[in-house]
Amino acid sequence: MARLKRLSELAIVSSGPDPVLDALVDAACLATGTPIGLITLLDDERQWFKSKRGIEGEGSCRADAFCDYTIRSSRPFIVPDADRDVRFAGNPFVTESDGIRFYAGVPLEIEPGIRLGSLCVIDRVPRRLAAEVRSLLERLARCAVERLLQSEDRYLLSRIDSGRLDRAKADKAALVLAEEALAHGFFELHYQPKIALDTGRRIGFEALLRLKKADGTIFGPVAFCAAFDEPILSRRIGSHVLQSAVAQAKAWEDAGVDFGHIAINVSSSQFVSLPGSHGLVGEILDATRSAGLSPRRIQIEVTEGVMLSGQDGDIGMQLEALRAAGFLVAFDDFGTGFASLVHLKELAYDQIKIDGSFVRAMTGSSADHAIVKAIVDMAKALGKHVIAEGVETEAELQALQSLGCHYGQGFLFGRPARASDVSLLLDYSAKWGVPPHT
Repeated sequence: MARLKRLSELAIVSSGPDPVLDALVDAACLATGTPIGLITLLDDERQWFKSKRGIEGEGSCRADAFCDYTIRSSRPFIVPDADRDVRFAGNPFVTESDGIRFYAGVPLEIEPGIRLGSLCVIDRVPRRLAAEVRSLLERLARCAVERLLQSEDRYLLSRIDSGRLDRAKADKAALVLAEEALAHGFFELHYQPKIALDTGRRIGFEALLRLKKADGTIFGPVAFCAAFDEPILSRRIGSHVLQSAVAQAKAWEDAGVDFGHIAINVSSSQFVSLPGSHGLVGEILDATRSAGLSPRRIQIEVTEGVMLSGQDGDIGMQLEALRAAGFLVAFDDFGTGFASLVHLKELAYDQIKIDGSFVRAMTGSSADHAIVKAIVDMAKALGKHVIAEGVETEAELQALQSLGCHYGQGFLFGRPARASDVSLLLDYSAKWGVPPHT
């Protein structure tokens, strides 16, 4: 049977606890307000708990499992009151003291028709599930599926000859291009404004790296992305970005420009401490102090790729040190990967940046709207500010305002521009005037 074969293959590479799946279960319980949450995998006789919250044991008999019904369809399976459902009224999990009354599960479908288990939430009292919460559970289930498949992919990659894998990843032409840019000063920063959504006031800029060749042709990061996989080259590029942003911030400050701050992205290689170096914290402190800049003038953004680099603890300590020194830290591209929810409670940061893919879809998709709302609500509950990336339309702006999102960034407010052209963006509030939402 294809389902059991895939389940057996997956078991080889996904044994043991998984903090990402645990975070998805936590999010499901938080979204539904239920005390129990599970990610289950079902073989021909047993239901196994891959991740769990609020329940003991490692699994149960499949014949008694609510999830056995869930995997029969690709749609969510919901039981508002098990005691009044003829399929479950005599179920031992229902009839026992303090038994199950409410169940909602979404199948984990890794291929069309192949459902290995479910992401489910359980309560001991009857209840209903709002449509937007159901959509959020479906999104979390898709993240769980992707995480399980990611485990398979990593296992397969580990079996490929490392030399061939390295050659496949390292685009030599891109590496040469990046080296040339560093040597001849072809790298330059473009700046995109970030706006307070209640007033239209500009709060700062994000620095975005571009490569301008001698003939005037400008390339985005895709043209030299292989350079970010090469640790030494990546560190050199990161240092160039830091020094350039600090120099520009100092120039604007000296000219009396109220620019707020400049945000820069830092790569995982920059967090690695090398012998004889000050490390990332020391490098940032040296650069800003030498320029006489307040730490509030430079903001640090980290992506999930940095979080998944295998040095979480050390990164966490460095982010703590930067915040203690007065720098703001933002968690970039939130919602696009598997570790976002884990790091919400583990790392030091001040702001969450919602990935633009959710923002662009939220006005036409109730599920994406629910995701954005959940992120905004979670951030507020944690005392963090929220920046929405990729804002391109007035409809998106109004939707974000209605949710209470603090800040926005995107083409609606201004495209990335050279520093010499940024003066065209400085009067955004006066020109476009975003009124407070009521």
